Amino acid sequence: MRRLLRQSLMAAIAGIGLALGLTFPANSLTADEAGKVAALLAELSAELGDFAYDEEEADRIFDEDEASNGQIKAAGFDREEWKEAVDAVFRGYLATIPNDAFSARLTEGLQGFESMSHLSAEQKAEVRPLIEEKIAEIQLLRAEGAAYAKAVAPYAAKVEAAFDTGLGVGD
Repeated sequence: MRRLLRQSLMAAIAGIGLALGLTFPANSLTADEAGKVAALLAELSAELGDFAYDEEEADRIFDEDEASNGQIKAAGFDREEWKEAVDAVFRGYLATIPNDAFSARLTEGLQGFESMSHLSAEQKAEVRPLIEEKIAEIQLLRAEGAAYAKAVAPYAAKVEAAFDTGLGVGD
């Protein structure tokens, strides 16, 4: 039962298009750093596939790149700087999404969850608060990203493609 609920929750989050979890506060982000991160994410996603947004994923990307050709280090990032920069870029990216498109995608994700016919009303009632919590987290990340939006805006399409969020920068 718990496994089914967890799978349903993950499916709902995927429907929203985001996997969350990074909590590293990024100190600042320059346009140059945002450009480097966006370019690295675009290159690495071509090799490694689309990325999720969480601490383990940032570490995995760093580890896999380090084991192959070390592009992240060559661009001037150590592990912690990489995680902070990816965090800031993702938050900034969220802030670049037009309000109506952002709200519509979150609503679509919640409606998608509500329409899952394989879940009972009781299961949905148990999972719904978790989804609502994740939506609130996404909104908070977006609000915090306003500080980075200007630096990230020129690279938002690359970030969108690498993370495959489905939130649509230009919607």
